[in-house]
Amino acid sequence: MAAFIQKLFRKRAPAASAPAKGSNKKSPQPGSQKPEPRKSAELAEPTGQSQIDQQRAALALEVDQHTLAELALEGLAADIRLKAADGLTDKALLMDVQKRAKNRDKGVYQLTRQRLQAIREEEDRQAATRQAIEQTIGQVEDLAETADVSLYEARLINLERHWTANAANASNEQLTRYLDALHRCRERVEAITREKALESYRIQQNQQRQQTLELLGTTLDELRQQLPSTNALPSLDALTRTQENRWLEATRDTDVSKDQQKQYEASMHAVKYYIAALQRYVQHEPQIEGLIAPTETSEAETSEASAAADILAAIDWPSSFPAPVALDALQASAKAAQQKIVAAKETVDTSGQKEQLERVISQLEESLDANLLKESRQHLKQAQALVKQLGGRNSDPFRARLQRLSGQVHDLGDWQGFATTPKQTALCEQMEYLAAQHMEPEAKAGKIQELQKEWRALGGSSDRTLWQRFKEASDQAFEPCKAYFEAKSDLKKVNLARRQAICDQLAEFLQMSDWASVDWKLAEKIERTAREEWRAAWPVEFRDNRSVQKRFDQELNALSERLDQERLRNEALKAEIVERAEALIEHLPVAEAMSHAKNLQQEWQQVGITRHREDRKLWKAFRAACDQVFARRDEERKQQKDQSIAADNTAREVLARVQAMLESAPTETDPEQLSEIRKTLTSALSTEISQTVRREISDSLAAISEVVASQAQRQQTGLWATAIQQRRLGQLDTSSLPPNWPGLADSVPGVGGEELVVMAEILSGKESPEDQQALRMELQVRRLAQGLGSGAQSHAETSLETLIAQWCLILPDTELSEALEQRLLAVLSD
Repeated sequence: MAAFIQKLFRKRAPAASAPAKGSNKKSPQPGSQKPEPRKSAELAEPTGQSQIDQQRAALALEVDQHTLAELALEGLAADIRLKAADGLTDKALLMDVQKRAKNRDKGVYQLTRQRLQAIREEEDRQAATRQAIEQTIGQVEDLAETADVSLYEARLINLERHWTANAANASNEQLTRYLDALHRCRERVEAITREKALESYRIQQNQQRQQTLELLGTTLDELRQQLPSTNALPSLDALTRTQENRWLEATRDTDVSKDQQKQYEASMHAVKYYIAALQRYVQHEPQIEGLIAPTETSEAETSEASAAADILAAIDWPSSFPAPVALDALQASAKAAQQKIVAAKETVDTSGQKEQLERVISQLEESLDANLLKESRQHLKQAQALVKQLGGRNSDPFRARLQRLSGQVHDLGDWQGFATTPKQTALCEQMEYLAAQHMEPEAKAGKIQELQKEWRALGGSSDRTLWQRFKEASDQAFEPCKAYFEAKSDLKKVNLARRQAICDQLAEFLQMSDWASVDWKLAEKIERTAREEWRAAWPVEFRDNRSVQKRFDQELNALSERLDQERLRNEALKAEIVERAEALIEHLPVAEAMSHAKNLQQEWQQVGITRHREDRKLWKAFRAACDQVFARRDEERKQQKDQSIAADNTAREVLARVQAMLESAPTETDPEQLSEIRKTLTSALSTEISQTVRREISDSLAAISEVVASQAQRQQTGLWATAIQQRRLGQLDTSSLPPNWPGLADSVPGVGGEELVVMAEILSGKESPEDQQALRMELQVRRLAQGLGSGAQSHAETSLETLIAQWCLILPDTELSEALEQRLLAVLSD
């Protein structure tokens, strides 16, 4: 091929020029006969047009880059040079061609310049891609270690998108680094998600607790403002049950403040106490109706008064709630009956009251002796009430004594007033100092109340001047707080208007929404936003807020009911997905189970809103099922890996034997053993072996094939050598020769013994004797002419086997000699 390419670039020489460059003809040896030159068209110097055609034919073949570079510069036609330049891809050769074509061939120069520009742009693009890959990997690694978790998942998704755009150009090392960092990032995403979910769950629990307390407080306020109704018992009982369950759920696995727990217990106790009292009232209602009716005899009044007292004690109606009308009537009737009984007792016997009065007076004397002004005043008041009850002559023995003790109480008050005056003066000074201070209004008002409470604890003051001083200081201190509390009152009105607007918006949303195609996530967000904005619209005036709160609860409950229905429907869908995922745990094949599991994960993402707690339970079950499916894949991969390792070990044992055989004496190996080893290695290729071992087996099979071919060649050469020797000795049995030899012997013209042996030496590359060099030269020139010509016969047909066939079948006995035989056998020796 090299000689042919050189011929393409051979320039036309003058007629008298020397022989063409690259000719293989040797000068005849001294003493040898110069062969007659052959004038053949096949060996004639090609014309200019034939050279152009040959160059174009060469371009149609697969030629190397150096040949293309030479054709781009030395091609005999412009289209040849352009086509050769267009086929160049080597940057160094393109630069060389561009440099040499400048000022010589504008088309080639422009084309190579464009190709170099494209290569540089491609190199720049690849460099930018590599830089982008490294930058993305660095950013993912930084993200895996960063302490800033704001928009963490969104940042990770953005980096994954950048990686996907350039992943095909990443190396294995870069892919490993990226996957390692990505795994750590996803673990952090899961941790952040869990933390957010936990925080959201805690916030939701706190909201539920606050709503429970607000609902209980609102219920108690309503009960204190209205008369009790027996029809409210079922709703109140349901309220306590639902709120108890709600509180249990809202306090599960979380810490609750003591104040919040105490408030809940107090409110729940008050509601339950009210319900129990109302239930007891319902049980005694028929008896109450009978006791309210008037009676005619005093004995009946006494009996009814006793029964009424027993019923009142059994019902034990809470004093902070308005009692039923019948119960109030019963209490009034019992009180009137009791008063009659007392009056009757006074006319009959007042010894008990006198004893009680004596006891109270004794207590009054003891408190005076202990200088206890507050207790003394209480005992004096109680004694005066008992004296009034006794009335008339029954109280006369106690009046003078009680009057004396009353004077002592007055004196004790004056003395203590004298003792408390410095304290009250100090309170006035503190209040005046407080009035001059600039403080936060709430704190200042609280401090004012504390000082006023201390003033009242001292029992007041009989000094009007001191009291007036304290009052003026209090008014002056509270003056700056008035504007704040007025603004707070205005804020309450604004917040109330905001709450009314929230109710209006909820009502409009409920009325205008098409619940068959509503965006449930938006509806859920509206519910959450309404609660948040409702809580933010605080403080409000309690009395004004009562009706608005009731309306808000109604609207929000209506929305929550629809949301709960949708959540239950979606939870059923997710439960069905969990069942299908659990069914995949034992599904075969594993690859199909994994594909179905991935599809189920997509379905899971498309399901709408659910309750958080139920969703967590379903997700745990779904995740566990998917993990088991993927664990089966990992187990299958492990088994495949173990099988591959075992197959590798088995194959390597065979490879070791093959290697030892090839290193010792491969050509002496038993062919049957080689065939058995080849079968073993070929069967190993069908097992789960690694790519490295597979390549080693392929190499060993190729080496064995070479050994087998070498053995076959040696055997064939031995047969040929035997046939050559038997032919000269006249012992050759032609029937034992290969059946194709007669055809081979007749396929080429017959030659003499000398020419046949020289041809064999040429084919095998053996040197011919000195006296045969001229013949060898002539035969070589003839073969060259045949190779470049287009005759019917080709030099490939004149093979070594053909020559040996002619030796054995065609060559006359006169052409055979022992010397030629030895030379021919020497050809076969290699």
